[in-house]
Amino acid sequence: MYGGLDTNVLLQYLAWVTYPTVLITFSAGFTQILAPQAVGSGIPEMKTILRGVVLKEYLTLKTFVAKVIGLTCALGSGMPLGKEGPFVHIASMCAALLSRFLSFFGGIYENEARNTEMLAAACAVGVGCCFAAPIGGVLFSIEVTSTFFAVRNYWRGFFAATFSAFIFRVLAVWIKDEETITALFKTRFRLDFPFDLQELPAFAVIGIASGFGGALFVYLNRKIVQFMRRQKTINRFLMKKRLLFPALVTLLISTLTFPPGFGQFMAGQLTQKDTLVTLFDNQTWSKREPSDEFEYIGILEAWRNPRSNVFVTLVVFILMKFWMSALATTIPVPCGAFMPVFVIGAAFGRLVGESMAAWFPDGIHTDSNTYRIVPGGYAVVGAAALSGAVTHTVSTAIIVFELTGQISHILPVMIAVILANAVAQSLQPSLYDSIIRIKKLPYLPELGWGHHDKYNVRVEDIMVRDIPYVSLNCKYRDLQQVLHSTKMKSLALVDSAESMILLGSIEREQVGALLSQQLHPQRRLQALRQRARASFEDGHRLSEASVCFQINTEASSFAPTRSGSRKPLKPALKRVPSAPNSPPAGTADTSGIALKSLFCANTAAEPAEEDMDVGDRMTPAEILAWEERQLDQPVDFGSAQIDPAPFQLVERTSLHKTHTIFSLLGLDHAYVTSIGRLVGMVSLKELRKAIEGSLTAKGVKVVPPLASFRRSSTSAPEPDTTDLCQLWDRHQHHPMPREAGPDDGDTDK
Repeated sequence: MYGGLDTNVLLQYLAWVTYPTVLITFSAGFTQILAPQAVGSGIPEMKTILRGVVLKEYLTLKTFVAKVIGLTCALGSGMPLGKEGPFVHIASMCAALLSRFLSFFGGIYENEARNTEMLAAACAVGVGCCFAAPIGGVLFSIEVTSTFFAVRNYWRGFFAATFSAFIFRVLAVWIKDEETITALFKTRFRLDFPFDLQELPAFAVIGIASGFGGALFVYLNRKIVQFMRRQKTINRFLMKKRLLFPALVTLLISTLTFPPGFGQFMAGQLTQKDTLVTLFDNQTWSKREPSDEFEYIGILEAWRNPRSNVFVTLVVFILMKFWMSALATTIPVPCGAFMPVFVIGAAFGRLVGESMAAWFPDGIHTDSNTYRIVPGGYAVVGAAALSGAVTHTVSTAIIVFELTGQISHILPVMIAVILANAVAQSLQPSLYDSIIRIKKLPYLPELGWGHHDKYNVRVEDIMVRDIPYVSLNCKYRDLQQVLHSTKMKSLALVDSAESMILLGSIEREQVGALLSQQLHPQRRLQALRQRARASFEDGHRLSEASVCFQINTEASSFAPTRSGSRKPLKPALKRVPSAPNSPPAGTADTSGIALKSLFCANTAAEPAEEDMDVGDRMTPAEILAWEERQLDQPVDFGSAQIDPAPFQLVERTSLHKTHTIFSLLGLDHAYVTSIGRLVGMVSLKELRKAIEGSLTAKGVKVVPPLASFRRSSTSAPEPDTTDLCQLWDRHQHHPMPREAGPDDGDTDK
């Protein structure tokens, strides 16, 4: 449309501005209506999910559809937006949906660990098929999404990423875009003498400057979001008009990149792919001698302006694209920031390369041989350095090698990337960590650099002491009170309120199931039936009671005798905490029903309608009284699923060790014990507050109150020692069971 309307500049402007504005507005509206979780990159959310946190609706089919359609419109608009983060999110959603589908055929895919392995491979696939870079994709996904990486997932990531990159490039051959499978942005740099040794300081300067530029980009991106949130008037207006902000930003950027207008000074008519192709060009654009005048042919003409030279165009391009990309990535559409930063870094490297070529037009002389400077190599170095600085990764160097198809500049690229990372990490968090902080995702931050002061902070300083728990001898009324008083997903199971010995943990759903099973209307109807039959059939009741007594006696004669002493952990979790000298719950009722089905055919054939009539005859007051009696009975944990080995920490565990354990195992919470007794609980919330509130970049800033009063001696206090002796004596009388080995029979003989 822009090319066909070359006779009218106004119509050209309308076509240039309307097309991206409509696409971005549609992408923002469609995403907001269908699935707001699809907005943004997706890598921060995947980093949080792989950490072990469950984020609702982030890996569903609805979010997948919103992400794909929204990303297609956002990329087609021509805005300075990337696709790498959304590709990672899309691949992860494919993996999650595939696992959910395969779980119908095999139970292995319902395993949480298996799903995590699938997501780890999916992150590698997302980067691999974005750039056709399987090696760099796997390494980049590891650096970005993982604090600790399981090596068993390494070959899975390579396997999946290789096939994704292969199919991505084969499709280009099938649709006749390429003749064969080649690099995405293939370069033809000189291999016999790619760069002079004296050029290494220039590459180092690119790395250091890219480190400062990457930190500035992250800072600017975060400040734009915070400014929009803090201005209450603007925020309230934009919340009502959700599509106005993306439309205004797109209109502003499109106007500034209009080629006949200001866009002629910044190559505004080029897409991101065309921009990278030109920046990685082998030839030198700035020729001083008339005989060596460079001819701008094809898309290279966008960098030539009669009123300015190539240096001015590159400087304007870098400055304008820098703040445009930082602003565009805040639009509520599916988008990433890797590609815009990659292009800006390539332009900065090209600027340094053209400056070096202008400074040394015949190259840096070595042994009377003339090797001219290749600015395209500088562009490759700048792209890797700036993108590595923004994301805090080194694998961008590998991605660059796979993108360009050449490894000749491996040493300059690695030097620049390492220096850029060193500078950027000391100034700002990575872009993904910054987004995690902005969105306040439940992610555990890293411990700061510094001294050993953080080892003085212990779990007892940060743990929550007053936590809800369930005791083994509690009543159903206690379960009801616990469910009403807390919303925790899992509850600690202790031996008794006096000893507080931690036996395991029980899920909230299990506690609710126990309570609802005890108060189920069917149990009330069964009790009413038995009472009605007992009053109506006195003669039959005596005979039934005698037979029931015989069956109970015979059953108890074969059962092992129950000792009053304390059992080990596994039997304790399975025993029925009923009242003394009472039979196990449900035994008499079951045997009585079985006898009635055998000998009393008339009572067994009673219709279900009569059962409902019996229930309907109870008044609400009688139902309430029956429920109150049921709530006063001891809980039967026999049908509940109990985790006998919840993760525990000792109260004197250091903050550093706790952080490492939580990060390594992906824990959400851990119980704190002292000699087996439950004394508190620490979760991600407390750990994150301790790290962010008590630590600076150099270590601990605020010492918790308990740390100053802690005894320096390692000996335990006297009450703890007494409890430990009593616990040890108890275990001496009742040794823990062990599995029968092959030598046990010989020993008995």
